[in-house]
Amino acid sequence: MLRSIQHLRDSSSPASRLVDNHEQLGLIGGGPDYRTPWHWHDCLMLFLPHAGAVEFRDESRKSGAWLSEDRFVVVPRGFNHQSAALRPAHRHLAIYASDRQLQTIDDRIGSLSRVRARLTRPAIFAMTADMRSLQALCQGGAAGDTMLEAARGHVAAALLINCLAQIERGEELSGARQEGHGEMLISEIKAFISQNADRALPLDLIADRFGLSRRQVTRLFRDHAGSSIAAFQERERIRQARDLLAETTLPVGEIAWRVGFESGSALARAMRRATGRAPTDIRRGLA
Repeated sequence: MLRSIQHLRDSSSPASRLVDNHEQLGLIGGGPDYRTPWHWHDCLMLFLPHAGAVEFRDESRKSGAWLSEDRFVVVPRGFNHQSAALRPAHRHLAIYASDRQLQTIDDRIGSLSRVRARLTRPAIFAMTADMRSLQALCQGGAAGDTMLEAARGHVAAALLINCLAQIERGEELSGARQEGHGEMLISEIKAFISQNADRALPLDLIADRFGLSRRQVTRLFRDHAGSSIAAFQERERIRQARDLLAETTLPVGEIAWRVGFESGSALARAMRRATGRAPTDIRRGLA
């Protein structure tokens, strides 16, 4: 089934369109039921996960590939593919670039011949720090921010160029890792814990959310993360507390409450166990 760039433009909501011009379309996607049937595009597509994992399949590979925020997939025009979110928290950015857009880039910054030579089939590449920063700029900001909306087209164009550069010089990644599903699942559990550091997260709640038993989630997490869920949660709370100590002048008790500790003294005890230093010492050192 063809999903042309014009069809994508016409069928998407204005809120999901980050950039929309005759040459390029950028869409935010995801959600609890994200799943696409087999389809192909009349343009180049870059699929960049932002949160959560997604299973990607295409006609050139025998098995699916697991994608998360550390990698992106590029799909040349005409290749059938499908994708499905692993869990409800999935979010991604999809950039569609027409032949005209690629020719404009070719004319302005140099030949894309080496990029085109590598785009004989869908391929997976690692995200760089610069690409993640540009993606965050594309997807950040408040709705209705007219200055940001005006700049998004330029940021998305810069992100596209960075992706093309990574395709040209980067090493293609294999998505068919036997352990990929488990790694992606643990990546999502970690993200869920980090986003809810201030909440009590019983093991049953985590297991139910990710469709696992208590025994499965405990074993998988220890195998892939190297620690218990409780130990990871405490480390994440301490990390967030360190960030707040460095970036704000909030009292220690307020910081403790924001990251899930019952009191400033509880935070202090946890920090002394982990770092050997009290919050006030850490704040002075970071300052």
